[in-house]
Amino acid sequence: MEKSEKQMPLSESLVVPGARPGSVREAWRLAYPTIIGMMSTTIMWTVDAILLGHVGKIELAAGGFGGLVIWALYTFFVGSVQAVNTFVSQSKGAGRLRECSVFTWQGIYLSLGGAVILAFFLWKFDWILALARPEPEVIRECLRYSQARMTGAFFVLAMFAISSFFRGIGDVKVPMLVAIVANVINIALDVVLIFGVGPFPRLTTLGAGLATAIANACGFLLILMIFLRPRIHRAYHSRTDHPFRPTEMLRLLRVGVPLGVQFFLDMASFTVFVAIMGRLGTDQLAASQIGIQLLSFSFMPANGIAKAGTTLVGQYLGAGRRLLAERCGWMVIRMNLIYSLLVAAGFMLGRQHLFAVFNRDPGVVDAGVSILPFLALFQVLDAMQMGYSGALQGAGDTRFTMLVYAGSSWLLFVPLALLLAYPLGLGMPGGWAGGVIHFAVLNAILTLRFRSGVWKHRAI
Repeated sequence: MEKSEKQMPLSESLVVPGARPGSVREAWRLAYPTIIGMMSTTIMWTVDAILLGHVGKIELAAGGFGGLVIWALYTFFVGSVQAVNTFVSQSKGAGRLRECSVFTWQGIYLSLGGAVILAFFLWKFDWILALARPEPEVIRECLRYSQARMTGAFFVLAMFAISSFFRGIGDVKVPMLVAIVANVINIALDVVLIFGVGPFPRLTTLGAGLATAIANACGFLLILMIFLRPRIHRAYHSRTDHPFRPTEMLRLLRVGVPLGVQFFLDMASFTVFVAIMGRLGTDQLAASQIGIQLLSFSFMPANGIAKAGTTLVGQYLGAGRRLLAERCGWMVIRMNLIYSLLVAAGFMLGRQHLFAVFNRDPGVVDAGVSILPFLALFQVLDAMQMGYSGALQGAGDTRFTMLVYAGSSWLLFVPLALLLAYPLGLGMPGGWAGGVIHFAVLNAILTLRFRSGVWKHRAI
């Protein structure tokens, strides 16, 4: 099959009209709207905290802590429904357009099931918060914020499912526009409901949670309307192929559940890592938090490029173009490597000035400078593993990546960070060095997996 593919070259991309298959242009035209949409979503999640900071430090702490806990609860379900992208891209590449809608509707039903499970956590949210032992005032305000925000759980998950449909067919501008619209609605409602403008009462944390929930509901309704538009329906039968189908749901779960577990374990291990760094002292915790903010400049673009890789690999595999799928996979990995190396150079040139932008305390700046080389390496290796993971997700090879992440995160990353930081006395640089080693090992394993080509023959 692969030899015959060489005799049948494609002059134009199957995914991006006018672009050459396997080119930087093809990947970038898929990636940049995703990057903009992700940045917009991140802004929506942080605006609550920014505005609540103008109310008081208790409200600020409640919003920030509540948002962290909520996202930790969401990660498994968000990862699971994003498997829709894998099935849609492969179905589109194979010309089975009706299957694209079938799997999208299964993703919506999976979102509903996830929202029901999350309702249980919402019911017991005070127990979850009590485990972290914040101050009673923070718990009270955090409950007001979190319980209001989590009423929109279904809309968040379903929006991810339908966004995965559009990314899978190569229409990445729709999720970007929906994310921007939802962000604008959230900001407007934040101002009105947090501070009480006009006839609306001053609701502070409750208002922030309601604003985000309403914005997510509006975003879901907008993207659902676009999904059901006549143009989409004519091509994909989006209005009629909506029955619940157990066989397709099981296929979706076989790919999606490992992806959800991977997302959850990855975030959980990093949360524990931050807690380990926090035990070193206030300066060290503050420097680590600033370091995480700096890493987001690499994470968001690299993740957007990786998602483009998922679509490209999936569509070309669906079309039987395994060589092109592999070429696209290597392309997004190289793009992430080049971008992250530029970010690393920026980190090293900026040095203490980067940390002083956030906090000028000499102890915080000195602690930050001590870990800067590790941050630079960390984000390079993180960007590369996102490229590998995105490509393998397009092939549906998610169980392997889940097992690798589980082993490396909990058997290497967390224990090594703890060992280097405390018993070996290397402090915060030692902890971040543990993260670098973790990602180096992870990349080595994923490189071998991708080079093996096993993923090209995986049936989903």
